[in-house]
Amino acid sequence: YMSRIGIRMLIGQHLSLHDPPMPDKIGLIDTVMSPYSIVNEAVEDARHICMRQYGSSPDIQMFGSEKLQCAYVPDHLHHMIFELVKNSLRAVSERYMDSDSDAPAIKIVIAEGNEDITIKVSDEGGGIARSGLPKIWTYLYSTASSPLLQLTEDDIQNAPAVLAGYGYGLPLCRLYARYFGGELQVISMEGYGTDAYLHLSKLGTSEEPLP
Repeated sequence: YMSRIGIRMLIGQHLSLHDPPMPDKIGLIDTVMSPYSIVNEAVEDARHICMRQYGSSPDIQMFGSEKLQCAYVPDHLHHMIFELVKNSLRAVSERYMDSDSDAPAIKIVIAEGNEDITIKVSDEGGGIARSGLPKIWTYLYSTASSPLLQLTEDDIQNAPAVLAGYGYGLPLCRLYARYFGGELQVISMEGYGTDAYLHLSKLGTSEEPLP
């Protein structure tokens, strides 16, 4: 999978460099990317899917500077945040689906350190059992039923995005994070909720793991 990300990055960068030049962009890389803006776009996309599946969506609160900028690939960040927020929306929605209480808001914090820009996604969706935490990094493992079981072969080609069920979201997110020297960590408290920490390296000292 890491080789696949590298190949897609090389092809995408080559094609983008032949497009008309855009200010502050070098191919796929945005040298003044706003993490806050990209996270906000990913949040809206994830909430749209949640609304389609459950008819409602928990609130999401964002904290952090809108002026923060860094050099990164916006598509990579969007993909990672989209997957993390989808997981939180599903957990909170299903936990409070039949409850008289209002679903608590999901909190996203964007912070800048000396080495990293860290994005934390926190939910109160009930958490993950300690014995199940190692499994979340396993491909094809999911606590949700696979959407493929409910589709015919013809439907699969035109199937819309779903909240969960394929089992590759978190493992791929971690690979995307590590591709440019970052990391993804998940800490869970069973019976309460889950915190996901996405670290984006800002030092520029990591070598791209090309295939």
